[in-house]
Amino acid sequence: MEFRTHSKKRALLKFYNMKNSHWGNLKSRIMLFVAAGAMYSCSLDTVTDDLQEADLQTEQTQQNINMRMAPTVSCAEVCIEEGSEIYYPVSDMATGTSGKNTKSVSYTAYNTETDFVVEVTYTITSGPANAKATISIDIDGDEVEFADVNSGSTVSHTVALGNEWAGCDQIAFSVVQEGLGTPISFSESYSLIPVCPEVSLEIGDAYQGGIIAYILQAGDPGYDANETHGIIAAPSDQSTNAFATKVPGSLTLTGASGTDLGTGQANTTDIVNAQGIGIYAAQICNDLELNGYSDWYLPSKDELNKLYENRLEIGNFASSGYWSSSMGDFYLMWYQDFNNGNQDIAGQTVQFRVRAVRSF
Repeated sequence: MEFRTHSKKRALLKFYNMKNSHWGNLKSRIMLFVAAGAMYSCSLDTVTDDLQEADLQTEQTQQNINMRMAPTVSCAEVCIEEGSEIYYPVSDMATGTSGKNTKSVSYTAYNTETDFVVEVTYTITSGPANAKATISIDIDGDEVEFADVNSGSTVSHTVALGNEWAGCDQIAFSVVQEGLGTPISFSESYSLIPVCPEVSLEIGDAYQGGIIAYILQAGDPGYDANETHGIIAAPSDQSTNAFATKVPGSLTLTGASGTDLGTGQANTTDIVNAQGIGIYAAQICNDLELNGYSDWYLPSKDELNKLYENRLEIGNFASSGYWSSSMGDFYLMWYQDFNNGNQDIAGQTVQFRVRAVRSF
């Protein structure tokens, strides 16, 4: 009995030791498994972050919100004046989200007198901005593709309109942006805005941003019997007391000596090139943007005289001196007194009024 009891105790002790040993091994394996899982999880998070930073994360959401803005007028109600920069665009915008990034794609489409234009802007509005896009623009089957378009960039496609196009004709166009998640696309049509028909023009008519001051006649420089050309004056003065140059007395003979009709634009360019940026008669006219036009200039001596002759039809002149862009001798410039019509030369330290003109 004594032997059997000790044997039983030894057997129980052996079983207990074996149980503890297996439990210890199992605990070690569980701890190793948990540690490996944690390391894998951290590694996965790091990979996910890296993918998002590289803009390769699988797309999560995408929005295509129709915000199309149509012209506020009908193609049957308005027209485009020749030489004008006033058009009637349509536009739309859509957004998409991919990982940490949100992108925006918008377009503007319109026609000019001769062309149809589609402009597309691609912008990453949130998240890393390094992802580039591919943008395709199709206008009635004429397609171009722009690769590697950076965020914040605008690309455009221009197609010439056919010779027989007319107002309210429909032109189809589409835009596709690829890259950074699901592509964004638009498919639209546009009703072409017609060009304003030619009308019988008279001095004093409001036309192309101002008032018709003179219509070229046979014998005038630039006259064409088959076309109507002339001078348009701004509706009011651009200055009441401008110097002829930026630094009075500094203008030498720089080529601004033309006095005939049609020479004012070249005179103005010569003066501005010689004088640079400043507040003086030629620069004021050169910088003018008025009623959709930006090609204004200081009239030459003969052009200024046409303004005087038709001052009542044009309107808003003062009985004062007005600068021309024509140089006299040395540091003197031609001006005209709108009180009596006299033309004379004056030093550049004198201050006179300024009225800008443009040609048509």
